[in-house]
Amino acid sequence: MFRPNLATRFARRQFSSKIYPSSAEAVKDITSGQTLLVGGFGLSGCPENLIRALNTKKVNNLTVVSNNCGVENFGLGILLKDKQIKRMISSYVGENKDFENQYLTGQLEVELVPQGTLAEKLRSGGAGIGAFYTPTGAGTVVAEGGFPIKLTPDGKGTVIGSEPKE
Repeated sequence: MFRPNLATRFARRQFSSKIYPSSAEAVKDITSGQTLLVGGFGLSGCPENLIRALNTKKVNNLTVVSNNCGVENFGLGILLKDKQIKRMISSYVGENKDFENQYLTGQLEVELVPQGTLAEKLRSGGAGIGAFYTPTGAGTVVAEGGFPIKLTPDGKGTVIGSEPKE
């Protein structure tokens, strides 16, 4: 009796195409309140057309995980400017004045994650690993918790603080 090996069975399966006729079609299933992982490093390699399509679609309350949040009129900065991002999880936030203003006035939640830790979180999640330990942040306010994720509108108090880490 012939039993095809796994590779043969895999090759025979039908897969849907990952090529879409437009950016709008590619983002049609994204709804408000979802979490998005967005590629790119600095302003290089970000999915510009998909970001514009999301901006046009007017989804909001997004949690976005990315290296950074672009600049005022480019990259994720386009979504930020129209206040479509509720929470940003990133490793670099230094070149976007809208980002700074929204964070300091309590309009944007921010989780800062060291770049290597962010990359490992994404890798681990993709591999099905539920948690991992890193000494990064040990003995700091990051480990103790309470780092301000969301500030009060006057920027002087914390509405949401980070959780303590083991």
